[in-house]
Amino acid sequence: MTPASGNGMVDVCVVGGGPAGAAAAAPLARLGYRVLVLAHHPRPPLGESLSPGAWPVLDALGIDRAAVSQVGVRVREAGVRWRTIHEERIRLDGGLTVDRARFDALLLEHAVAAGATVISARGRRPRRTVAGWRVPYHDGLVDTRFLVDATGRQWLLGGRRQRTSPRTMALHARWPGHWPAGAPQTRIAALPDGWLWCAALPGGEVRAMAFVDPDRLNGQAEAARWFRELLHRAPDVTENLPPLPDSASVEVCDASSYRFDAVVDLDSIRIGEAAFGIDPLSSSGVQTAIQTGLAAAATIHTVLRSDGESAAGLEYYTDLVRAATEHHHRTASRLYAEHSQYAEQAFWRRRSQPPEPVPATSPPVPLTELLPQRVKLRPPAELKAVPCRIGDRIVRRPAVTSPGLDRPVAFLAGSPLAPMIEQLETAGSLADALRRWESTMPVEQASAIVSWLIERGLLMAAG
Repeated sequence: MTPASGNGMVDVCVVGGGPAGAAAAAPLARLGYRVLVLAHHPRPPLGESLSPGAWPVLDALGIDRAAVSQVGVRVREAGVRWRTIHEERIRLDGGLTVDRARFDALLLEHAVAAGATVISARGRRPRRTVAGWRVPYHDGLVDTRFLVDATGRQWLLGGRRQRTSPRTMALHARWPGHWPAGAPQTRIAALPDGWLWCAALPGGEVRAMAFVDPDRLNGQAEAARWFRELLHRAPDVTENLPPLPDSASVEVCDASSYRFDAVVDLDSIRIGEAAFGIDPLSSSGVQTAIQTGLAAAATIHTVLRSDGESAAGLEYYTDLVRAATEHHHRTASRLYAEHSQYAEQAFWRRRSQPPEPVPATSPPVPLTELLPQRVKLRPPAELKAVPCRIGDRIVRRPAVTSPGLDRPVAFLAGSPLAPMIEQLETAGSLADALRRWESTMPVEQASAIVSWLIERGLLMAAG
């Protein structure tokens, strides 16, 4: 890490050195901005699980896959006792359980290689200045044009947050232990008053975490006693592992879901858990944090360019956080609702919600029926200019919007949708439009795009 000292002025100060902060710092430094990261970890990070969906996000950041694999344990299979009392074996090829200290250091080293400066220091409460912000840290001050709050649940910028789920606490501990050959590398089990997750860590250790309601937590001693009781009640989770030593430290932290309504303005932005928290059941906290960091970098670049697109940048990031929060809330509610064994217990009732009713729509028209006809977007779907991330900045582009889509869609398989929709509406038939598409892209890509539009009920006969 590059040392720095004394007062100074930078373009962007990122407070927090986790995955979100590193993901924002690296692309901004590559764009030529003076970026300072104040990295401080007051407690060991817990988000050690990377689902297979994390790899494309790490690719977008430019992190070498082999380097990531060296700081983790491959997860090929999970043993899950969730819906019933019986364990299911689920294939998770591509998943990884990482040593978070080494993983976070890898991402920070990547940011330094891109040109960012990293100081191991805790940023303290900032204050606004004429030029932006002044951020104090242990032995200095830094003035910055733009401030990035990547402090996780410390919430450097403060503000009011809205809880999006019942309050949840995590009890956790790690201790020496090896999985036997052939055993699933990750294990999950439902209990009447919570659920357990246990995984092999790099270096011959395991971690177990219990997610529970907070009403029984009356002090550290009670938390430790309850955690051991939960482990005892789920022997299949810790099967063939050494017992939790009496000397092991059982820690407690908040794992509730929440969001901030105001996440970005013209000189500051919240990323990762400083913007919103998701239910740990998703096992996608790390990749979500990186995604917000990459999106924030494009937003900041757009705002600092001062080329008239600042409003688009703010709108883009605000909408991204809103959509991500709603998506993760729906997903977690559905996963909790899938559980049946303890469905009537309070812990599960509070977190499971029946799926929202799907608005009645006409069924998709089969491709064979539409091919000889001229087609158009089915109302209320329409083309509308919305903020989109194009490369390293945010610009407005026409996109397909519809109540049935989580977010407007401007590109599919890397191709802009608007010109293709316009060709649909001017061609003599859908078959003619497909032939036009196939002159500029592979046949398989054109077929996949039209199938995507039809499956979502977005096309209808123009006549």
